[in-house]
Amino acid sequence: MRILALALALVSASALIAGGLVYASIVRDLPDLEGPPAGRDQTSVITDRNGEVLATLFAEQNRTDRPLAEIPQALRQAVIATEDSRYYEHRGIDPIGIARALWVDIRTRSAAQGGSTITQQYVKNAFITPEKTLRRKISEAILAYRLEQRYSKDRVLELYLNTIYFGHGAYGVESAAQVYFGKPVDQLDLAESAMLAGVIKSPGRFSPYLEPEAAVLRRNTVLRQMTDQELITEEERAAAADAEPVLAGLSGRNVIAPYFVEYVKAQLVEEYGSDQVFRGGITVTTTLDITMQRAAEEAIAEALDSPDDPSAALVAIDPKTGQILAMVGGKDFSEKQFNVAVQGRRQPGSAFKPFVLATALAQGVTAEETYERGPARLGLSNGQTWSVTGATGQSGPMRLREAMEKSINSVFAQLVLEVGADAVIQTARTMGITTEISPVPAVALGGHAEGVSPLEMASAYGTLAAGGLHAEAHGISRVTDASGEVLFSAELVAQEVIDPAVAYLTTDVLRGVLTDGTGGVAKIGRPAAGKTGTTQQYRDAWFVGYTPDLVASVWVGHPEAAREMTNVRGRNVTGGSFPAEIWAAFMKRALADRDATEFSRPEGLVSASVCAESGGAASEWCETAVRGLFLAAHRPQPCSLHTGPERVVLPNLVGLTKEQALAKLAELELTATVTEESLRGIPMGLVARHSPAAETEVEVGTQVALVVSSGMAADTRPVPAFSITPIDARVGAPVTFDASTSTDDGTIVIYVWEFGDGAGFEGAKATHTYASAGTYEITLWVTDDNDQTSSFTQRITVR
Repeated sequence: MRILALALALVSASALIAGGLVYASIVRDLPDLEGPPAGRDQTSVITDRNGEVLATLFAEQNRTDRPLAEIPQALRQAVIATEDSRYYEHRGIDPIGIARALWVDIRTRSAAQGGSTITQQYVKNAFITPEKTLRRKISEAILAYRLEQRYSKDRVLELYLNTIYFGHGAYGVESAAQVYFGKPVDQLDLAESAMLAGVIKSPGRFSPYLEPEAAVLRRNTVLRQMTDQELITEEERAAAADAEPVLAGLSGRNVIAPYFVEYVKAQLVEEYGSDQVFRGGITVTTTLDITMQRAAEEAIAEALDSPDDPSAALVAIDPKTGQILAMVGGKDFSEKQFNVAVQGRRQPGSAFKPFVLATALAQGVTAEETYERGPARLGLSNGQTWSVTGATGQSGPMRLREAMEKSINSVFAQLVLEVGADAVIQTARTMGITTEISPVPAVALGGHAEGVSPLEMASAYGTLAAGGLHAEAHGISRVTDASGEVLFSAELVAQEVIDPAVAYLTTDVLRGVLTDGTGGVAKIGRPAAGKTGTTQQYRDAWFVGYTPDLVASVWVGHPEAAREMTNVRGRNVTGGSFPAEIWAAFMKRALADRDATEFSRPEGLVSASVCAESGGAASEWCETAVRGLFLAAHRPQPCSLHTGPERVVLPNLVGLTKEQALAKLAELELTATVTEESLRGIPMGLVARHSPAAETEVEVGTQVALVVSSGMAADTRPVPAFSITPIDARVGAPVTFDASTSTDDGTIVIYVWEFGDGAGFEGAKATHTYASAGTYEITLWVTDDNDQTSSFTQRITVR
């Protein structure tokens, strides 16, 4: 035990010594609190994929210091309420706050709660390098404690409020007030103060320019925190929460692709912090292609050049890598900074139908199957009725392929009820749609409340362009620090998410949208596929299309979601109008220097001829047949409409009266010709023979020739006939043949049988046993008393 105690003591002493040495090393390297380390500020650069500069993030901050007394009390209280509610109770570090944050993280199984005090945040931004290490956290805590030994709480708060980053290049509350609201900080009201305080947590996620809805929700959270901490009354909170933000607007001057640059900056600040992004001298190589970016901007500007025209957004992606090559987020960045391309959630209309089609094909539905094209009233599982429009003024069956080309809603409404809305949502999510969409039937027509962004749509359609492979859309390729060390390098990984044969077949159908359907103006002179989309009241219009090398999503609409696009230059805006025109103009420019490429056909597909009317495998009776493409595992079923004439078995009519025979033929939908002959021995008016013979299978409508006796005549040949008992003959069982129904105008004197297996017999009745199964021809020869001979043959099947 003494040895164990001694060992433990030595270990403890060693740990204390080691800890002391580490602490001494950290303290020795701590910066002077009089000011930030010299030479730390360096300019950061954002470039396109080829190194051309898109934006320079200057080290010189957009910052104007204001004394604490000139900063509104509401803003000070809002910041403290949301960032450090115990600010005036701790000494730079807050063990209680750290414990509370840790408990919330453990309870929610996340790392959402921060434990840093306002003092620690200031120290981190002003004095500490941005790497995420334990040494940095210890340095931060020591400096925070020292800072509060040197300065008063109000002075530290003043330093913090004048240096914290608010996004869009604004450091400090004065610059933030100007950038967001166009006014000095001392003129901010409670609602504006709460919104600025809310931005601090994540300028990329809570900027009212970039995420207006999230910014308002965050502002209201801050207001609730202020109420809970009794800093404002409930009445003040309610009034501020109802206030509509009035923003000053950003300028996109001197920045190429401003929407894309803001998209990238927000990700950088979220990952590395504003200090490293704006002062750390990092170089960010993006995926953007300036040539394609200019092509996108020109295509939009040429199509929508009037101030009264709606806005447009465009995203172009390399489908093989997921790299974003061009991005236009709106009409004018200086007026509207909201990036519709990334943040817009608009209803896609019929542009969502390809996800329904891909789901159906994977489940075994063929592109040539037919559905009712007219308006439909469909029963839902909840007992309600869903009324859907169909092809204008038309009804009748329509092939699924044609329904996609013409964008017939009623067909896809029937289809989504067949395959399931849940399955459609799963397909869309797998292909690249990230928005959580409710699985309701209307999703088939793009009628979901959540909406989708052009970036999501381009990413998802890119899965089709890449033959079922999906690569996550991204805009940053590489990030290096000031010393050239690589901080991040994107991995170009594509995974197969849908069957390549399903992807190709979906593309094959979507090619028809451009050649024979609603996207006719989008033809670009090379293999391409796509889909139009138009929402109710013409509020959103889409065209999303692709070649094997490039996918682009175009949205046209007004930022105000409820505003309609009717009578724009004399026409209602649909997906096949401005969006398709913009897409075609962009693709022609973007691909001008590239050879046309075909979509690569994978294994697992077969071609077959199908009936144009039913969509089933064509038969010889189908009037019009077309070639269709099918999954090998789901070939078309035989045509159900054109199966050929119905066939019946002709009964034995001999011995019936003419009237009885004609009635029997009429019952079987057969016609007849009647010839009368003078036949000795056959009473007048009875059928003596007919052609085709009894037991012959004939088509409905076949003409049967009847020979009817007209009475006595010169001696004629006998008419043999016989019955077989039983009809269902079995091997080894006796079969009886009876020729008593044979007729003659005299007397039949000889009956000779041939049983088809080499055996025979003489007599009017015969019994024979067959030794093996098969079909045998039984022939009866009869001779009358005038030495006239005739024969009659029937078949029998022995089992």
